[in-house]
Amino acid sequence: MNGRTEGRVCLNTEHISRESSNMSDPLRFERATDHLQAAYGRPCLPTADSTWALALQVLFGISTGHHLSPVLNEILRSPPLVSPTQTVSSTTGHLVEVLNPIPRGPQKSSVVRAMAAWWIEQFGDEISPQWSKGLDFYRVSLRTLRGLGPSTVDELLLFAARLNVFPLDRSALRVAVRHGWLALPLEEEEAQLFFIDGLKQAKIDPREFSSLLSKVGENHCGREPICDGCALQALLPTGGPLSPESC
Repeated sequence: MNGRTEGRVCLNTEHISRESSNMSDPLRFERATDHLQAAYGRPCLPTADSTWALALQVLFGISTGHHLSPVLNEILRSPPLVSPTQTVSSTTGHLVEVLNPIPRGPQKSSVVRAMAAWWIEQFGDEISPQWSKGLDFYRVSLRTLRGLGPSTVDELLLFAARLNVFPLDRSALRVAVRHGWLALPLEEEEAQLFFIDGLKQAKIDPREFSSLLSKVGENHCGREPICDGCALQALLPTGGPLSPESC
């Protein structure tokens, strides 16, 4: 959504229900989380032996509980992915072969090598480093790597580095706009503050909320909203989703 929504306006905001317009941001997140957990349960957050392995697990989109999680974990415990030094020392062909069992793994071999080189530049061969340079530095630095979009970078920094950021992927932005939480055109800083501050005040783990919103995006809130049966359907504004065509 970043860039493509610039210049558009959020239509039909007069149809937001009175309850929704008077609701505080923490209460929005509390109610949304209740509905999401009732539908999907508590999400299985990614776990790994090291921060390096956790970053790769996030990059491949395979979390704990996924049917391919044991396969990926075995790959991450073996050369050439057990450390960033071994990764950059490996040939592209070897990486492609090793990552073949993982969906889109071979296609991501180049970004894996680029991230390994970046990692060595920042942390040496420390596989569970301290991210001491701050969120802004790492966000800007990682976004220079080809193949890592802004939301992927923020996902890595949230799940692997545990920094104070929220991944503004399409699932999160579509839900926020269509429910009237945020209006178009979106400003990244405003959207970040909305999610980070609201979740903090509601005492909700942003990793869990991000994972739950991803499920909504997969099943209901795609390019065309499918609201029937959605866990968040009861929280829609009166009249239905706002600006569904703009997301």
